Amino acid sequence: MSEDFVMRYIKIVKGLLKAQKATEALHIFNINNINSYINNHDNWNGGIDYYTIEIGVSPAEYINLKSGNKIDELQSCIELAFNDAAKGVESIVFDRILIVPNVNIEEDEINEAFEDFTFWNFGYYKMFISHLTMDKSSASNLKTALAIYGISCFVAHEDIEPTKEWASEIEKALITMDCLCAIITTNFITSKWCDQEVGFALGRRVLVIPIRKGYDPYGLMGKYQGVQSNGKNANKLAKEIFDILCKNNRSKNIYIKKLGNLFLNSKSPVEANKWIDVLNEIKTIDNDIVEFINTHYLDNDNLKDSNVIEKANKLFTKYSLRTINKNLFTVKSIEIDNLPF
Repeated sequence: MSEDFVMRYIKIVKGLLKAQKATEALHIFNINNINSYINNHDNWNGGIDYYTIEIGVSPAEYINLKSGNKIDELQSCIELAFNDAAKGVESIVFDRILIVPNVNIEEDEINEAFEDFTFWNFGYYKMFISHLTMDKSSASNLKTALAIYGISCFVAHEDIEPTKEWASEIEKALITMDCLCAIITTNFITSKWCDQEVGFALGRRVLVIPIRKGYDPYGLMGKYQGVQSNGKNANKLAKEIFDILCKNNRSKNIYIKKLGNLFLNSKSPVEANKWIDVLNEIKTIDNDIVEFINTHYLDNDNLKDSNVIEKANKLFTKYSLRTINKNLFTVKSIEIDNLPF
């Protein structure tokens, strides 16, 4: 099952909640703050993936919901919507809906509109690339290079469908981005659009990464760690940006958690190998994230590949966690009386 497929179900659920006027559920059901991962797999009848959906809310919102005894009610409401969305499909089951506190979500964070955000790759870290038209080629090359690291980039005009109002699409990307990368050239400061994009990011207090392309970052943007572009290709710049995301306090936990989920949700050994290679490039990961990956490793049979296990154990050993072997994977038991003919 592809990530786009998961996103399609999430969008259906949001539409169902909207149609039911489930305002309290809609208030917390923000696509930007939703993670999904496989919690079990059944090989019977072509394979069934059992999914957990985690819905992040700010700590203050979580306490409000908990004190009002609303968490169970909202989880049940959203679970029913997922059951309706997946009705008739036997290969996927959304069996756990969890509302969880997330310290990275601000109390006053802008609620996303009821729109689809197809310009982002589902589950990836979301980066807006601010650039002048003359630097569009550089932005596009950087976008391609960053995808290897699980980073989905929005490049204005390239990611906007001709039938959609481009200013509105840019605003949606700015609202839902995790960070902004600005390609700073001599004339960058003269562009009102680029300046407003950076200002939007600063106002949202997300990480801003300036790329110095013949000009230095200025104003409030000048306090952020920048990357010098002289003599570097897109792949080299992408690696430096990856290193910044893994170290910066504003980005590292959000980004690395998303990489962990991409790995746990891998749909093939090839995909799993790709994501574990990226995770092993990170010098330091919070123990909680590695423990989460370790705890849920056995939920996905696509991680049984010997090469994947070897690379994963390298990570787990580094953090003094149990190692994995193929014998730990078990097939979900099925009652004989319930077998169909």
